[in-house]
Amino acid sequence: MENLLELLKTDPKKVVDAIRTKTKSTDEIANYIKEYKEFDRDQRDGQIGKVQKDKPITSGNVSKMVKICLNHAENIVETLSAFIIGKPVTLIASEINDLDKLVKQTWRVNRIDSKILEATILKLSETQSAIQFYITDAGPMSLLNKVLVSVGLKTQAKEIKAKVLDNTKGTMTPYFDGRGDMIAFMWEYKSKVGEKDVNNVEIWDKEKYYFLNDASGTLTNASNPLPHGFDRIPVVYDCQDDPEWYKVKTLIDRHELALSKLGDANDYSGHPILVTEGEVENMPLKSESGKHFNIPIKLGGDDGKTVVKGDVRFLEATTAPESNKLELDRLEDAISYGSGVANLSLDKLKALGNVAEKTVKLMFLGTEIKASLKQAATRTFIERCVNVIMSGITKTTNTAMAANGKSLYYDIQFNSILPSDMAETVGYLTDAVEGKVMSRKTAISILDVVDNEEEELRLINEENKTEPVNDPVV
Repeated sequence: MENLLELLKTDPKKVVDAIRTKTKSTDEIANYIKEYKEFDRDQRDGQIGKVQKDKPITSGNVSKMVKICLNHAENIVETLSAFIIGKPVTLIASEINDLDKLVKQTWRVNRIDSKILEATILKLSETQSAIQFYITDAGPMSLLNKVLVSVGLKTQAKEIKAKVLDNTKGTMTPYFDGRGDMIAFMWEYKSKVGEKDVNNVEIWDKEKYYFLNDASGTLTNASNPLPHGFDRIPVVYDCQDDPEWYKVKTLIDRHELALSKLGDANDYSGHPILVTEGEVENMPLKSESGKHFNIPIKLGGDDGKTVVKGDVRFLEATTAPESNKLELDRLEDAISYGSGVANLSLDKLKALGNVAEKTVKLMFLGTEIKASLKQAATRTFIERCVNVIMSGITKTTNTAMAANGKSLYYDIQFNSILPSDMAETVGYLTDAVEGKVMSRKTAISILDVVDNEEEELRLINEENKTEPVNDPVV
């Protein structure tokens, strides 16, 4: 890779083309985005865009077919993402020191938890995502410096920022070696210079940052790349093979098609049709509450004695579409089962009533299992984010803390978004502490209502010391 990047000085196009061979298909990702965000239903044979085609009729008119698009894909992706990382994770440090404080404040100021959630949604819907970290000047009024002063740390001239790379704004390409380690990362995007479209390319390796563009007509770059300020590539990348809803895509296609066909059928027979025969006088308006038809009766025929009269009746379907309802219900159940995401429709939730916390967790066991499997990759993603922040601090923004980084590491604790019964939780934690099978610190961390367990323990101990003692009455 070193030899390849060296070529950037003499033949940048060759280097970019070589890295680009590792790029995921941009056409496939574009189709995922269209299906997910724009309700494009013209990609597979079973989709409504291929089946429910508008039909030309006489007089040049067109009979519009019903096309009902459902947000199954969005529901699967967003629900599963929320179960994976919807609630901010807890970073458990191996030791408490100034570097730990700075890492956590940098994490909080950059809202890394929300960026990881955004990146998770992108990965599950578009198959890849990345967060790029970079170092910029920090003025005295920067939010980070204000926070550092409040926690007793010195202000700093530089700070770490982060942004999520989005497939709708550019193309991301990781370059891995034979062991699966990322040794370079490339980000391509377009910009406007006057009326001209300019192609921009950014490349990071372990130590340096390269910027190229074709503003001059050909792809060129500066002869001297810049150090990016980290001891590793400051981009955290993650991907998967297919969008999350692809496991049940045929079921989703059939569900939308069945609903669309049912809508077409209802347009013909779902509502009463008024049929008249003969002469009908005083036809009432549909807006009138009381309706009266006056149907004249006449005598006719050859003998003049045959009764001739009109007739009014409603033509409507008399058989309920039970088979349609059965199919729609079964398709919803199959989509829920296949995706691992529970059906959270209002009717389903209303039918639950007031249930215990354990029951709620059992109902979402399938989603919890799916989220737990995904959390393995997400844990690695989070650890890499932490390590990039630590490397930027110890190498560039606050090098005096480098010694603290030698023994500092973090465990990642995921937290559930499911509602909990506080009284029930407090009850069993109190029993566990009093029974001496759990420490107070562990109980406070499980309760998850404070950020600093040590400070909470200190406050509890102080309150217990100052609490008045009531002498028993003799």
